[in-house]
Amino acid sequence: MIDLFGNEILENPIEVNIYADEIQLKKCPYTNEEWFYIGIIVEDISNPLLKDIVKIRFCDNVDETSPYYNKNNRIIHWVDINDADTKNICKRWFEYILNPVVSEKKFYTYILGINNSKLNKEEFGGTDFNTRYNRFFRSAILYALKTFFPKKKMIVKNIFHEEGQQQFNEYFPWHCIYKISEREENIKFECNEISFLPKDHREDERSNIIQLRDAFMGACVSIIHGIKESK
Repeated sequence: MIDLFGNEILENPIEVNIYADEIQLKKCPYTNEEWFYIGIIVEDISNPLLKDIVKIRFCDNVDETSPYYNKNNRIIHWVDINDADTKNICKRWFEYILNPVVSEKKFYTYILGINNSKLNKEEFGGTDFNTRYNRFFRSAILYALKTFFPKKKMIVKNIFHEEGQQQFNEYFPWHCIYKISEREENIKFECNEISFLPKDHREDERSNIIQLRDAFMGACVSIIHGIKESK
């Protein structure tokens, strides 16, 4: 872009945090095919999501002496949601993200589903799930960033992933960052490795977004493959 005097206008890069996790090898009850899913939430740091999610969790009441505090301080894990307290937290989160008036420019999400039954395993690491996951994880991040912020310069401050087997893999913590940095001119990283967050938001506040991602992706995948359980 050029201003009225012919000088180049330098745009400030967009700074983001990325939160991610997966659903491993889910068998579709209709086709009997095996799928896995990668879920991404991108947080634009200039329009932070975390503060809103924490506020909604506690209904803007963080008084630990309140009788409602412990009810709202529950861990959200989609497969374990079976009581009113956790359902109500999810309900409030879903109402927020489905309301563009309050969540626009704050909630950016992408879910990539891979039909594992159709992959040529010889081309994707044989029986090693982490090799396949690493390859598609990089694709998911690139697609999300380029779709949400097209033709923009970006700085990725952090990539957060829920704790799991990937953190012990030889390549996963650093490989996607290295490859994207090598090939993408408009995407820079301030981190050299992925940071792994616990499921429990009481250990790390940022795990609230990990839990939101888990709930949203769990709901979407349940819709795709059918919800057979009464819950």
